[in-house]
Amino acid sequence: MTIYNCSLFLFRLPYRQFVRKITTLKNASDKLHPNVILTEENKKACISRLKQLRPMKIKDNEKKAAVLVPLCLYNNELGLLYTLRSFKLSTNRGQVSFPGGIQDSEDKSYEETAVRETWEELRLPRDKVEIWSRGNFVGRNDVDVMPVVGFVGEIDPKKLDINSEEVDEAFVVSLKDLCDPDKSGYTYFKKGFLLPAYTGGKHRIWGLTAVITHVIMKTLAPELFVVQLRGLIVRENWL
Repeated sequence: MTIYNCSLFLFRLPYRQFVRKITTLKNASDKLHPNVILTEENKKACISRLKQLRPMKIKDNEKKAAVLVPLCLYNNELGLLYTLRSFKLSTNRGQVSFPGGIQDSEDKSYEETAVRETWEELRLPRDKVEIWSRGNFVGRNDVDVMPVVGFVGEIDPKKLDINSEEVDEAFVVSLKDLCDPDKSGYTYFKKGFLLPAYTGGKHRIWGLTAVITHVIMKTLAPELFVVQLRGLIVRENWL
């Protein structure tokens, strides 16, 4: 996907929605609690929604990749674990991403690709990753990316043994912050379409990673995640 002139727009809630927002965030603390999200019932519901996702791509690409969307516990809150790509890399340097990469011929599944790449980037042991399910392809340039959701337990991103050749740092954004409308916005592209963007973490999340975040959050917490998108590329029946 060629990126043309783009900028981030953050839309604040009007006053009439202020009370509703406070109530929503208060309820979010309860509904996003680990004792709710990690129940077997909610896990099954999330997996069911993941399996119903449609592919988000304009064309079929020969090259395939997979990323792990790591659901984790950090500071007693559930969040998603992200990486900041190393500035040593030749492409997409300094951008926020999920751990992952191109599928090898030896990988037996996209889940195996995601877990292998996570080990290579973050040294996160394979037996620490509890795979929930894969989603569906999200297209980018000449590669189709498969998101794989997995729970990785309690994580302190500062203590991860990151591979500095691939990753500059790791950080966590809480589910509560991802659900907060005041901490989300859109990246507007000159061609006339919108992509989501999230500003509740240490680094701004945009592009493909933001799209995957948007999709996965709608499967994890559909009642609380209320960000809606319209555009030429991000279509209503996708998100």
